[in-house]
Amino acid sequence: MSHLSNALRVVTAAASACGCALAGTATAAADPADTGSSSDINTLAASLSKGYGLNNCTAQNITTGELASLTCGQSPDPSGPVQAKYILFNNGENLVGSFKASIKDDVLGTCGDSGQSPTSWHQGSNSGNAGQVACGTYQNAAEIIWTSDAKNILSYIRGSNTDGAALYQWWRANG
Repeated sequence: MSHLSNALRVVTAAASACGCALAGTATAAADPADTGSSSDINTLAASLSKGYGLNNCTAQNITTGELASLTCGQSPDPSGPVQAKYILFNNGENLVGSFKASIKDDVLGTCGDSGQSPTSWHQGSNSGNAGQVACGTYQNAAEIIWTSDAKNILSYIRGSNTDGAALYQWWRANG
């Protein structure tokens, strides 16, 4: 299981077990040792889903191959995800490797009308490939994990339930 999903999945499991949501994560993430440069964090923040920003996402420790990482809680949109994570990589090889590792434990399904995942996705009316997307469930919650290949960004959102179709529609409108 990749580090992308591990942190969020541990938080989810803890929240499910104690009903404490994400309250316990703020202290641990308040002063990470190496969160990358402010320039890289700002670059990543410019690519967050609608409603997310540096005001409601927290910089996380980065590992080899990463330039910046942001973890976010509940979307300001009540129909949006309960968690999100975004990672800026230093190259496409690390991006692809992390995407593959991130989806391996999900029960993959279809991404809307795009077919079985993982599959490619397109941004807006552009017919060019913007990256890869995978839709599925993990521990009884819908997840969407996608790459923005031109930006070397891996993104992950998690729903509050197994309604992958609703989360996918939210992502298509706000992702």
